[in-house]
Amino acid sequence: MGVSKKKSGEIRGDLIPGLPEELAIECLVRVPFEFHSSMNSVCRSWKCVISSRCFIKERISFGKAESLLCLVQPLTSPPSPVMIDGGEISEKKKVEEEGESQMTQQPRVTGTPLYGLSVYNATLDTWHRVAIPERIPLFCECVAIQDAGKVLLIGGWDPETLQPVRDVFVLDFFAGEGSGRRWRRGKPMSAARSFFACASVGSTKVYVAGGHDDQKNALRSAEVYDVEKDEWSTIPPMTEGRDECHGFSMATDFGFCVLSGYGTETQGQFRSDGEIYDPITNSWSTIENVWPFPDLSPRGRTAAAAAGSAGDFRGCRLWCFIDSERQSQPRWEIEDDSMKWKVVMETIRLPVTTMTSVFAGSLSGQAVAMIGGGGEESGTMMMKTTEKNGGKWSHVNTPSGFSSLPFSCSSIYV
Repeated sequence: MGVSKKKSGEIRGDLIPGLPEELAIECLVRVPFEFHSSMNSVCRSWKCVISSRCFIKERISFGKAESLLCLVQPLTSPPSPVMIDGGEISEKKKVEEEGESQMTQQPRVTGTPLYGLSVYNATLDTWHRVAIPERIPLFCECVAIQDAGKVLLIGGWDPETLQPVRDVFVLDFFAGEGSGRRWRRGKPMSAARSFFACASVGSTKVYVAGGHDDQKNALRSAEVYDVEKDEWSTIPPMTEGRDECHGFSMATDFGFCVLSGYGTETQGQFRSDGEIYDPITNSWSTIENVWPFPDLSPRGRTAAAAAGSAGDFRGCRLWCFIDSERQSQPRWEIEDDSMKWKVVMETIRLPVTTMTSVFAGSLSGQAVAMIGGGGEESGTMMMKTTEKNGGKWSHVNTPSGFSSLPFSCSSIYV
């Protein structure tokens, strides 16, 4: 068993007196995640096992890992670790107009929404809000690195000046003492940005690209963060500046795909193409005609599809969430101009009309959507199984304090 082999030299005595070590570990992996912090205090041997990264792999292999959906959501009252009433997310342009200033020293802006990190435990069907020691940026990106056991909040806007920031916050779910409660500030990005593409690639790295700067100029720049080394490295810029783009990792060779976005002079007109970074050649290639909706942002409308066998497939498989009234192909495949990468897009029909606001994603191989817009389903979250022959949407218990549309989300097993 992975844990015992990795840690056998560090464990002293029986994990559970009278039980073989492998059977003892089978007992420990069945303990719910919320009690792991207390288990660390039982004895050194338990702490050694639980803090091992092999431990979560054992929980997954035994089917005992808990699936968490982490959402950056706007709040309507000051952040608190207890229940907070939710509110609808402000539109980007509305907040930009309130905070725009040409002064060198940025003024403070009052009345802006506060943001918090909410967690939905799909295994236990529970919600909670993570206590964070300081205000997190508006519109920050949320990205999870499963192998490292970390969730990162990156970039966004300063909540007082509404200017893009370089901030990085790291939440360690597998920290020995914390079990999901240890926060730290990571090394800042080299450039302040918001509304950018972001994705975890491999076991320790996060790529970011595009977005906009403090003058609302679409950015071409890109960089990569190593969460274990706490270091940022710049990579070559994209061919085009892309604001409000969306990022995904590729199935093999650690590629990074930046989908759609728009330029400085064409705000709100989403490009049909994308760009893919290849770390082997340290270069970008273009993928044409991958996003057929010029009036629709890919953010909150695309998500990584349920994982399958990669085989010889080089690229990414995505779900595209569209309204019930929008015309679209059910599926399309596009290859980039290097002929190395492929993006496969499959549409999922949302149970809403065109006028409804939604934020959709994926969790544990299922499609998930938060519904907004003030309609009958507003303020609820729904999940859909994605069987080959369709699947049905079902409601998720969503307390009012967690019903506002998120800006970004990621998922992780614990």
